Amino acid sequence: MTASALGFGAALWTAAPTLAASVPAGCATIHHQDAGSGGDHAAFSHVTVTFPGDSGTLSATGQTLTGTTGSAGDVADASSVLLLAALTGHHNAACSQWLETQGQVAQASLAAGHALHLVWTSIAVKRATLHVSIANAALTINGSGSDAKASLTFSGVTTSGTAATSLLPSSAQASFSMPTNEMASLMAATAGKSTQLPAVHVTIQSLSAKRDTVELSGNGRATLTGEHGSASASGHLEIRDIGTLIQKAQQDSQTKIAAALVLARIVSHKNGDSNTWDTNWEGGILTVNGVPLPLR
Repeated sequence: MTASALGFGAALWTAAPTLAASVPAGCATIHHQDAGSGGDHAAFSHVTVTFPGDSGTLSATGQTLTGTTGSAGDVADASSVLLLAALTGHHNAACSQWLETQGQVAQASLAAGHALHLVWTSIAVKRATLHVSIANAALTINGSGSDAKASLTFSGVTTSGTAATSLLPSSAQASFSMPTNEMASLMAATAGKSTQLPAVHVTIQSLSAKRDTVELSGNGRATLTGEHGSASASGHLEIRDIGTLIQKAQQDSQTKIAAALVLARIVSHKNGDSNTWDTNWEGGILTVNGVPLPLR
């Protein structure tokens, strides 16, 4: 065999997708090409995450993580599982303990003064008819005493195969904080499933979601459990160009949402081209300025 053939064979071997070893088989299957990783960083290309039973798949052309004090590759894999679970609403008990373990690594990294920075590029998520494409997603978390401060951004978002796609944002960003020692519980709750739901306390400094001329923004507090009905939140909400949002809901035959938005506009405070509210979500019911809205 010639030297050039050996070199070509070595290149093919290096580029071959590898199976992530640490994730439990009952939780997910993860393949990626390892572009280089160590205790404090990981860089993968051609990432694929698959949940069992056709419960969802995620692919990304690239993913990077910096700032961990160890097991960067495992934390990066756990982050991709969390992203897929968050976008599909999937929970699996087989993921719980593994995610909590990776969350403890993240907590220790923040306690040591590190900043965690995650980036995914060219993401595609599929579950049944649902298709979500995201050009770029980024998460940065900094430790600050007993609290962790985070910023999350999504850009270039397109969605198809689900109801009311015209109401969904094309970009979103949030800045929030939470107790550092609750991070592992949040990770386990997002994609895992346990008999005893955790209570993770999040303060949202700012939240913004945009699509065309419609922009939603807000701030407040939330208690997250990993289950939609048992979570709670309260805060201030503002929507710019709510009239267009109502029209989109009507065009998509989302009559309950359209009716709720009309009622919300009636009880709102007007501020230029925006409408504002004090809101509360508890027990699966959204209350706006004291008025419960019929969302279901």
